[in-house]
Amino acid sequence: MKKITRNLLVAAGCMMLSLSAMAQSKALYLSSVSGTKVAQYDGQTRNITMYRNVYTGWNTLCVPFDMTADELNATFGPSCRLEKLQSVTLESGTFYLNFTDVKAEGLKANTPYLLYYTGENKSLKLAVDEAVVHYDADPCQVFSIGGASIKFAGANTHLEADGQFGIYVRDNAEANFAEVSSETTGFYATRCYITATGVSNPKFVSRHGDDATAIRNIAGATAGTTDGAVYDLNGVRQNGMQQGVNVVEGKKVYVK
Repeated sequence: MKKITRNLLVAAGCMMLSLSAMAQSKALYLSSVSGTKVAQYDGQTRNITMYRNVYTGWNTLCVPFDMTADELNATFGPSCRLEKLQSVTLESGTFYLNFTDVKAEGLKANTPYLLYYTGENKSLKLAVDEAVVHYDADPCQVFSIGGASIKFAGANTHLEADGQFGIYVRDNAEANFAEVSSETTGFYATRCYITATGVSNPKFVSRHGDDATAIRNIAGATAGTTDGAVYDLNGVRQNGMQQGVNVVEGKKVYVK
C-alpha cells in the first residue's frame, strides 16, 4: 500500500513538473527596443510579456498580437484611447491624418495605432495570455492622394532615421508627426512612423474623433461642388456609390 501511495505521489510530481514545463514553454518575451524575430512563432499560441515605455499624451503602438478592450484598459488605464488612421486628406498643401477611436474593437495585430495615455511617464508591462502570434514583415497602411503615397507603418525592429516622420515626446499632446533627424535614435520596435513619397517637405496634421469625420476639400473635387461625384475616404473618385463609406459633396454616406 505504501509503495502504491509512493508511486502515485511520484506520478503526481512528474505531472506537475510536466505542466510547469509546458507553461514555461508557452512564455514569449518580446523586446520593444531592438524587436523580436517573431516569424518563427507565427501562428503559435503563447503567453506574451513585453515592457514598453509610454509617455503622457499620444504614443504610437504596433504589436504582433491582439489585445481586447479590457486588456488595453488593464494595461494603459480605462481612460486610454486607441485610434486608427481611417483616411488622409489634402488641404492647401497639408496632409490631414484622420484618426478614429477604435478601442471598443480592441487592438489588432500588426496594425499601426495612436495610443492616448493619461498616466505618468513610465515603463508598462503588457501581459497577454493565450495570444496568437502573427508575423508581418511590413505592418502598414498606405494611402494615395494628390500624387503622393503616405505610409503609416509599425517598426518590427529598431530603425535608423531615414526620411521618416514620428512623434517626438515634446509633441505628444498634439500627435504632431515631424521628420526625424539623423541625430536621433531612430525608431524603436513597436513604434509607428510615417513616410511620404512623391512629395517634398510634407506637413502633417492629426485629427481625432469628430474632427476626423469632417472630410473637406477631397482631392480632385472643388470645395462646395454640386456635381454629385462620389469619392472614397482616400479622395479617389468612384464610379458611383460603393458598399461602405462614400464621400459626396464633402459629406460621408454609408451604403450597406
